Amino acid sequence: MIKAARLNWELVLLAAVFLAGMAVGAVYARNADPQALERMDFLFAGNFKARMTASFLSIFVASFASAFLFIFACFLCGLSLWGMLLIPFIPFFRGLGLGLTSGYLYSNYGGYGILFNLVVILPGAFFCCLSVLLAAREGIAFSRLLVSCGSKTISRSKLKIYLLHFGAVLGIAFFAALIDLLFSACFGGLFSF
Repeated sequence: MIKAARLNWELVLLAAVFLAGMAVGAVYARNADPQALERMDFLFAGNFKARMTASFLSIFVASFASAFLFIFACFLCGLSLWGMLLIPFIPFFRGLGLGLTSGYLYSNYGGYGILFNLVVILPGAFFCCLSVLLAAREGIAFSRLLVSCGSKTISRSKLKIYLLHFGAVLGIAFFAALIDLLFSACFGGLFSF
C-alpha cells in the first residue's frame, strides 16, 4: 500500500516536470524571434506535407519511434545508479517538444492551429506522454532498487518484472501510435498549412 502510494506520488511529480517542460516550450514558441519561428515553420510544413503523403505504415512507425526513444532512454537510465537523477529530464524534454509544437501552432495559426493541435496531435500525444511518464517512474524505481542493493546482485525475478513493466509501457506506446495514425488519417486532410 505504501509502495503504491509512493509510486503514484512519483508519477504526479513526473507529470509536473512534464507540464513544466510543456510550459517552457509553449512560452518559448510564443516569444521566439522571427528567425526561430521561420525555422519552426519550415520544419512543421515539411513534416505536415510528409505526413499527408506518407503511407499509414510510415506514419505509425514514425509515431512509435518517437515514443520508443524516450522509453528506451528511461529503460537504460533505470539500469544505472544515477538513473533516478537523470530520468526526470526525459519527461521534461518530451514536454518541451510538445509545448514548443503547441505554442508554435497557436502563435502562427491562432485558432486554426489550436484546432489542429486538439484534433490531430494531442489524442496520440496524450497516450505517448503517458507511456513516457510510466517508463520514467519504472526507471526511477529500478534505479532506486539498484542503489539500495549496493554491492549485492539483483535477483532475476526483479529484473524480469522490470522488463515486463517496460513491455507494458511499450504496449501503451503502440496504442498511442495507433491513435496518432487514426486521428491523422481521419482529420489530417481537413487542414492545410
